[in-house]
Amino acid sequence: MAANMALLSQELFDEAVVENEECFDLSPAEALRETIDQFRQQLGGPDVVGASNDAGGAGHAGAGTVPSPTSVAGSEENGPDGNGTNNVPAALSHLVLSHPESAEGRQERAARGEFQSALTLLDGLVNTDGTVTVDGAEGVIEALAKVGRLCRLGDASGGTDGKNNGGSSSPLPYLAIFQQTSSIYTLMSFLGVVDPNQLGGEATLSQGECSKQDILSATARALSAILSNGPADDGKCARIRAELRDSFVPALGRLVCLVGGFVKATPSAESLSSGVLSDLLKLGTNATRGCEGGKVAFVQSTLPAELKASSSPGAKRGGGEALVSCLALHSANGNDGTAKILTEACQLLASLCRYDDFRDPSASSGAMGAAGVNASSAHDHAVEFQRAGAVPLLIGIAREVLSKLEGGSEEANERLASSALTALRVLAINDEIIQTMVALGVLPIVTEALRLCVPEENSENESGSEKLSVMRQRLAAASLGLLRNLCGNDEIKTNLCLGSTDQQSASSTPSILPHLLRAMRTFSSTAQIQEHACGALAAMALRRPANARAILDADGPRWVLTAMRKHPENASLQRQGALAVRNVVSRLLRELPEGEGITAEGDERTSLRDAFLELGAEDVLRNVAGRHQGSVDEAYAALRDLGCPVSLVKFNAEELQGGQSASVGRTMMFGEKHNSAFRPVYEESAGLEDGVDSAVAQFGA
Repeated sequence: MAANMALLSQELFDEAVVENEECFDLSPAEALRETIDQFRQQLGGPDVVGASNDAGGAGHAGAGTVPSPTSVAGSEENGPDGNGTNNVPAALSHLVLSHPESAEGRQERAARGEFQSALTLLDGLVNTDGTVTVDGAEGVIEALAKVGRLCRLGDASGGTDGKNNGGSSSPLPYLAIFQQTSSIYTLMSFLGVVDPNQLGGEATLSQGECSKQDILSATARALSAILSNGPADDGKCARIRAELRDSFVPALGRLVCLVGGFVKATPSAESLSSGVLSDLLKLGTNATRGCEGGKVAFVQSTLPAELKASSSPGAKRGGGEALVSCLALHSANGNDGTAKILTEACQLLASLCRYDDFRDPSASSGAMGAAGVNASSAHDHAVEFQRAGAVPLLIGIAREVLSKLEGGSEEANERLASSALTALRVLAINDEIIQTMVALGVLPIVTEALRLCVPEENSENESGSEKLSVMRQRLAAASLGLLRNLCGNDEIKTNLCLGSTDQQSASSTPSILPHLLRAMRTFSSTAQIQEHACGALAAMALRRPANARAILDADGPRWVLTAMRKHPENASLQRQGALAVRNVVSRLLRELPEGEGITAEGDERTSLRDAFLELGAEDVLRNVAGRHQGSVDEAYAALRDLGCPVSLVKFNAEELQGGQSASVGRTMMFGEKHNSAFRPVYEESAGLEDGVDSAVAQFGA
């Protein structure tokens, strides 16, 4: 067996298993373990699968799992074939690591053969100049669907017999083959099967053009499945998908041109192009999520003049032009196809204006992104979309779809409403944009959305309540997220908290506080909703004693502390909850005078603190929020304002990780004396001038 080969073939691995079994008189499980150990020693490196600490989570048993060298075959842990999860070198991750003569092994190898045949078919259709020659669409579409399905779900998507293969659900082997054969570039070439410059102006398309559009749609769906994280992904799968997204960055310019071309073609051939356009937009979302270089490449892409729409004159760059043109289609959203386009466009805008690429820039996997970007572009993109006119279009979409939801909950309308509100949230980044949203009437919209997703008590007993609850959770999370950002403006958050009686104003709205607290009660198990609600309450109470009093009177602290108890491991929620407690307490205490002889006010101060302490605030802040590095400062401030004895301590992290008894030290606070020899006032040293004169005389000026 040769060492250091670039890509170990399945045939060589299978021959080695059979050879070890025959030559050394080993059992099938022992021969399999021996072969894997041999290749691990020859090809294995530090990059392994199954013991990753990446965000993708723990390893999953799948087609690439191997028997443990220290376990026995047939044990309960490893199953009858001795298969269990263990560290797999990256050089073996594309192989079927089961015995070639077992029933499971034959089935897995048949599925792998079909996958590789599909890749070979697609690669053979790409010419040397990158163009694609397609004779029949049916076989191509089937191959694209198979590649996308297996790369997303693995063998759990259905084997050669069409049945679920149970535990063999990891897509890792298929992703490894797809990456190592550079098949991403083959699929990137298939995006050129349709010329965007030849889409507009025809009411009907030829059969050949329809087939090409079907292939383009299948390509977009396959790429979306490959580039988006799957339900069975482990750390290695997540890394491969991130690297594939980096490789896909150069194709985003073509994607922008396709979107621009189909937007112009949609009014004249809507029934044909709407499905393709929504697939292209979804591909844009999956290709840019978690890839900062992709976000920049999409927005900065150039859109030819013949593909630009007149509906977005404020856009300066191609990505913004194309996406805002998609949002402008809402005036003709008389069918589900257009509603789907709008939903995908809103989700793509939200992805482009959100920083979510948290990979280590020093990693060897190209975490900087294909465009060499390491800084967030979210703020710049939000400003660009606002200048291009995205805000009025999004508010118009939200207003129209919420009016449809009033008559009855329809999932397509709910998804569009949630996506539009989420897009508005990522755009609400500064006071200027927030004021623009308010002038266009966003406050009644967010109030109505929150009212629809949290109806009055005991009114949810209807058919399909579970599905309806999921839909309402999405709408509630989107509404509260937007509300949280809008509360960055002092005047607006007061209107939202206390309500406005000026019916002539576009910002007129009743108090949103009852709906917010009802959402916290209704969806108490949803951490995202609780975090947004606590964040909104914290912002409302900041610098506004009247808002703090309204929150206290509405029993807001009870639900904040309940959320903190129910989600003890969510550091972001703990931080927002501690901020809410601290802001309510500090604002109300600051309004009360201090000094001797003020008995009534002193009693009120005591009763205010007692109201929180009786709810268990001290225990929550000390033992829940105080345990997280991300919320310890806020918990300390809240405990201090509640009058509880509290101090910050510091631990040696290296000692804790090493299992040693960590040394504990007290953190010095601002204003405390640290160095007793420090003199805060400058005093000239005795003999300073004589020393200077002596040095000048000896060494010269």
